[in-house]
Amino acid sequence: MIQTPVIVTFANQKGGVGKTTLCVTFANYLVTKGVRAVVVDCDFQHSIMKCRKADIKKYGEEAVPYDVLAYEANDKQAMTALMEKLHNDPSIDVVLMDSPGSLKAEGLIPMFVNSDIIVVPFHYDLVTVPSTASFLLFIDRLRKAVGGRMKARLFIVPNLHDGRVGKRSELELWENTGKTFANYGLVTDKIPKRADMERFSTVAELDMQAGIVSPVFDKIYAGIFVDGTPKDINHQ
Repeated sequence: MIQTPVIVTFANQKGGVGKTTLCVTFANYLVTKGVRAVVVDCDFQHSIMKCRKADIKKYGEEAVPYDVLAYEANDKQAMTALMEKLHNDPSIDVVLMDSPGSLKAEGLIPMFVNSDIIVVPFHYDLVTVPSTASFLLFIDRLRKAVGGRMKARLFIVPNLHDGRVGKRSELELWENTGKTFANYGLVTDKIPKRADMERFSTVAELDMQAGIVSPVFDKIYAGIFVDGTPKDINHQ
């Protein structure tokens, strides 16, 4: 078990890979495990914070299962201070960071260096795969540059997968991609492209989403809390 609070960052330099949706869905998943979670929305569009405001308007403040904070990722010093503060907050078990779909923000370096787990969603196409490969190389170079300070474990998630798409040559390329990406972290099961995953809420239970994401989320959860056998944590 990683010492809590644990910081889990959802990141890729390529947009449109489902980073924000998986971040919120994982927060909802953690709630079902009794985990005290906080979501920090650092994406430039602040989609999670906008969703939270809409959810409060629709369901009320009492329905809120975890806090959502909006934060700008452009200030390196401010991000360093934030990460230190989050790592030392005993009221939190897991912090989920939704990072910008870009590497231009100066606060990303301290965000990545101080993360315990980095979840990298991607999908198999001829644009996203090389972009994700570049991102993984960036993380690898950063890890080497800072030495032992960066201990983040990577979970690389094939997301929005459509099994009906792909020529034979592309399928072979994607299989090789998975093998290459496995050099940088754990490549999880595929999360299929489903309409249920397109609608996320910061207060709703998983419902139809549970069966779609659980095979992947169970592995990430085990990477945080479990040594050998699954176990829930509970704060009564």
